[in-house]
Amino acid sequence: MNVHQRTQWRGDPDGTRYRTRRSFPAGPANATVLLAGPGSVSVLDGEGRDDRLLGELTGQLVARGAQVLTCDMPVREPNSPSTEADQLARAGRLSHLLDAHQHVLVRPLVLVGFSLGGLALLHLLRSGRPARTDTVVLVGTVIEEDAFLTSRVPSLDLVYGGFDLVGYVADADDETLPPAVFAPDMYGQWSARHLVGRNSIEVRVRLLEGFGHTLQPCGKGPHGDAVSALTSLASSTK
Repeated sequence: MNVHQRTQWRGDPDGTRYRTRRSFPAGPANATVLLAGPGSVSVLDGEGRDDRLLGELTGQLVARGAQVLTCDMPVREPNSPSTEADQLARAGRLSHLLDAHQHVLVRPLVLVGFSLGGLALLHLLRSGRPARTDTVVLVGTVIEEDAFLTSRVPSLDLVYGGFDLVGYVADADDETLPPAVFAPDMYGQWSARHLVGRNSIEVRVRLLEGFGHTLQPCGKGPHGDAVSALTSLASSTK
């Protein structure tokens, strides 16, 4: 199935120019998916591993009849932890992306975010934008503090690669101690308990074995089809 695309230029309040893109099928769309990439993806035409995964996901979603909204993201310093400013900058562009496509919005509305993109989506949902979603899928997003979602979110999937280990400093005053390392089956449940909503939210934690952060193949052994698994989750409300 061919993916049709429309790309437009937008501007941040400070005048920075960036692109938004709507990918859509030939016929009428049957859903809208807002796709927020990880911190490693800053432009729509990147060529990294995460860019390819997002491109494949977009293609499969459009093949199922959805339209997919994406945009350029602010460049982030590689190998540095994300900051509140990083998350807010991305949340602002995602909010404007939704606003710019209200005239073509088709429900159900699905939000899919990877890592830093997932944290940016949480900023939106905490602020009540959009007012209502049909489902949310966050990939590789660790939630360390309580997040009260003002938006109406009936269901939310937290998806992690089975090899996506997270390390924390064991003692800030003793650099000789090794970090405390947690597997996703532990911190995934921890993240789920931090999600609170105005209405009841069905939060599900899903592990995809054989993958690392942002669902890149990792370790020995067979790997499943991460893109198809995400496509099914994002399409489950139809």
